Amino acid sequence: MKKYTLLVSLLLIACSWGCQEEERGQIPLDNIPPGQVTSVSVKNVPGGAIISYTIPDDKDLLYVKAVYKLDNGTVMEQKASAYSNELEIVGIGKSAKQMVQIITGDRSKNESKPLEVEIHPQDSPIYDVLRSMEIQNDFGGIRVTWENPLEMEIIIDIDTLDQENQYTTAGTFYTKTAIGKNWLRGCSPIEQLYAVSIRDRWGNTTDTVSGLYQPYREEQIDPERFRRWNPPGIPYGCYTIYHIENLWDGNYLSEFLTSTSGKLGDSFTFDMGQLAKLSRVKVIQFTGNGEWAFGYGNMRSFEFYASPHPNVDQNEDTWIFMGAYESNKPSGLPVGQNTAEDIELARNGEDFMVDISLPPVRYLRFKFLRTWGGVNYLDFCELELFGVPVEE
Repeated sequence: MKKYTLLVSLLLIACSWGCQEEERGQIPLDNIPPGQVTSVSVKNVPGGAIISYTIPDDKDLLYVKAVYKLDNGTVMEQKASAYSNELEIVGIGKSAKQMVQIITGDRSKNESKPLEVEIHPQDSPIYDVLRSMEIQNDFGGIRVTWENPLEMEIIIDIDTLDQENQYTTAGTFYTKTAIGKNWLRGCSPIEQLYAVSIRDRWGNTTDTVSGLYQPYREEQIDPERFRRWNPPGIPYGCYTIYHIENLWDGNYLSEFLTSTSGKLGDSFTFDMGQLAKLSRVKVIQFTGNGEWAFGYGNMRSFEFYASPHPNVDQNEDTWIFMGAYESNKPSGLPVGQNTAEDIELARNGEDFMVDISLPPVRYLRFKFLRTWGGVNYLDFCELELFGVPVEE
């Protein structure tokens, strides 16, 4: 019995030694640090610099890294593999000289002595974007346009004054579009101060540009005056009982289904029953229980035409071109896969903005080019129009 107890104890001790945590990763090969990079050159660019170099002749070289500081004092590291001969410094806000440490590292976890290199980045692109920005009065708010030729990821913040005369965020746009345009909606048609600034993901922020703007009044165009109407060359078509009147009946469960024998590029038309200067079109999708959102016969891309008079036909030259539009799915997931945000947008409606410079119109034409489900017919629930009625 004593021999058995002793044997068990020895086994437990051996297991304990074997289970002790060992250092993970590459087993050190030596303690000799790699050489420094040579033939260093610097190209200063907006918001950073590109540092080129020749790597040292070390067979176990693993990486080259740069250590530097952002404008707010945060220490940053950028790494490049041993197969690259350049490093990119990013995240700098305002142009200023700075010493960057270039360090090489090997597979034995040795690092070289830092090599100091001077850089002098240009101002971040956010400042050029701000200088290009234009703000204009628009229906129900303001319209903001900008140029971002480097397609940098930026955040545009719009602030207004609250009742206590304190700045409060009214809207935020996340974008990397080269030629950008967006709208702040839901504002009262009174003159008030709007302040706009731009920031990036490294915490750099521009100064604030502010001014007084007065949004134009916006209302929903009365759907009770809408009626079925078709000009010469554009026949009416629907599938069985799913008529076009379902688009303005206020029932989000009814739907307009075009003829299944139709084709992409077909149009549907109707008369608003009144002249109106339009600000936006809201499309409410057919979603079922959520599975049909951004799928089936919901419009994915379309062209919008209109006219103040009924003397038009199938020839597009007889109409006013109001715009070309593309439906955007928030998640970006493939068709058939939807997030809660996707379904919410599909049910509440997706807005398509109308250029404020376009004239008042009455007769509308929608030419559908693609559906989300790839089918050759449309199937969606409601179409709401916003703007201001005009006396005829």
